[in-house]
Amino acid sequence: MLLIALFFLGLLLGSFLNAWLWRAHAGRSVLRGRSLCPHCLSQLAWFDNIPLVSYVVLGARCRTCRARISASYPCIELWMALVSVFIGWVHGSDALLIARDITTVFFLTFIFVFDIRHQLIHDATTLVPAAILFVSALLFEWQTLLSMLIGVVIAAGFFALQHFFSHGRWIGAGDMRLGVLMGVILGWPLTLVALFVAYVGGAAIFLPFIVSRRVHTKTAVPFGALLTAATFVALFWGKELLSVYLGLL
Repeated sequence: MLLIALFFLGLLLGSFLNAWLWRAHAGRSVLRGRSLCPHCLSQLAWFDNIPLVSYVVLGARCRTCRARISASYPCIELWMALVSVFIGWVHGSDALLIARDITTVFFLTFIFVFDIRHQLIHDATTLVPAAILFVSALLFEWQTLLSMLIGVVIAAGFFALQHFFSHGRWIGAGDMRLGVLMGVILGWPLTLVALFVAYVGGAAIFLPFIVSRRVHTKTAVPFGALLTAATFVALFWGKELLSVYLGLL
């Protein structure tokens, strides 16, 4: 029953995430106003705003203007539903850890999608959750103060150095703020694992395109998306990856 409840909770969170992603880019408040069609801006009836179901019933088109609805909407809703179930399966009946990790993945997903779409990291999705998770980690003793501070210094400091020496060409200020969030979420030494996964994963993804000259070394890369994906991997499998790496030394 818990996993079923988490599935539906995840659907609702995914629906809210879709609305927030569009409104953040459009400069609209996510807390005021009804849901709108992003094409014709007509208000959506409640029965046209049911996660997953409405997309299928409407045939992936707006009821008013018949513009096509992006497949990213149901994909994000389904992702949040499935990852919420996964988190519930990982933590069992520990409600605090479930709430912590669903909140963490919610913000990581926002950063991932927003950076891919707009190559921009939204301020409110880095420092605000970092502050909330920082206080929560100390309050519930999930991590030590020293562990989080080391993680923040490693990630944010590493990106700050790159930003300084490249005069902002390699790394943006948003990546530094994301480094703060990574350090709080993962602490020491998992922040290093996330950085390793991000850079190795990025090389594996983009190197074939560079070799084939489909992209070049100056092509803008949504690095925030790589970092959030690596943070997700390190959050749930970082200790195992670290053990494997140390075992190879």
